[in-house]
Amino acid sequence: MKALIRSFVISVLVLFPKIVLAEETLLLNLKYKSDNTVTKEIKVYGNHIDPNISSSDEQFSLSINDQFIKIPESIYDRLKALRRSFSYDILSGGIQQSTGAGGPICRLGGPATGVVLEARYLTFQSDKIVSSQMRPVLSRPGNCLFTEWYSPKESGAREDARGVVEILNTLNLFLTEEQQK
Repeated sequence: MKALIRSFVISVLVLFPKIVLAEETLLLNLKYKSDNTVTKEIKVYGNHIDPNISSSDEQFSLSINDQFIKIPESIYDRLKALRRSFSYDILSGGIQQSTGAGGPICRLGGPATGVVLEARYLTFQSDKIVSSQMRPVLSRPGNCLFTEWYSPKESGAREDARGVVEILNTLNLFLTEEQQK
């Protein structure tokens, strides 16, 4: 019995680092919204939250509505490079936010539609990450009724966030089409 317990403990200790390495954190989340309901989500996960650090053990995954999809590693690399500029205040300039009516009166009927990109937003202190949280960083209205507005202050960060939205939206369109065949 002791030998069996000892074997179990040793195997757990040997496998523990691999289990920890396999743990992935949500890094990007593109939400398609209709009124206050999320109708679709594209999520990108990774095992390193700092986009400034690369290592040989990096792992990424992507899901559309919680269904995991395999995509080329080069796409993950591109998403990581773009994410860097809007993941913390130094490069993004902060995130501007506004909700509610702000433009001309919209007389369109039906639901408010749009997309919101959330990213793991990092807070650094003395070159170390002291906190991270998912925050909306960019929104794109689908019609004039959509009033959520988020945008990085820096134009380069805004363009990079827009690039991530386009990459994820293209993957969504392509993979949805492939699933229907």
